[in-house]
Amino acid sequence: MKATTMNKPLLAGVFALSALLACQQEPAAPKRNPRVAEPSELAATMRTMTADMEALKAKAQAGTLTLADVESLRAAHEPIKTASPTKPEEIKESFPGFAEAYLSNLDALYDALKTQADREAQIEAFNAVIATCESCHQQHCPGPLDRIRGIKVAE
Repeated sequence: MKATTMNKPLLAGVFALSALLACQQEPAAPKRNPRVAEPSELAATMRTMTADMEALKAKAQAGTLTLADVESLRAAHEPIKTASPTKPEEIKESFPGFAEAYLSNLDALYDALKTQADREAQIEAFNAVIATCESCHQQHCPGPLDRIRGIKVAE
């Protein structure tokens, strides 16, 4: 069947509209293994914390951390205090203290940067943040200890 001259613009419009709609659709979420449970809020927060600290390790090493870097960490990591754990019954009474210590050590890192402390003081403050993670995981969940220790900056 031959398309008439009138139908060509209509077909072109339908094609263009279809292409536009296809481009605006959100990409499909990656397929998950249905046998693996979604991470809890706390696990997801800690994964974010780990990735953030790993990303900043090079800056800490070079002494180029910024106030904005630490401010964004503080805001992003605040949920550690309230996030729901995978197994609430396994959270010890010491956990809230570790969460507060972690955030306090981020504040100390911020203060070290604000007072323009030298590179060694910045590294010491950065490593104190990581040491808090290490101390908590020694009591609560030792699985990621090697990875956490790998984030520390050699002094």
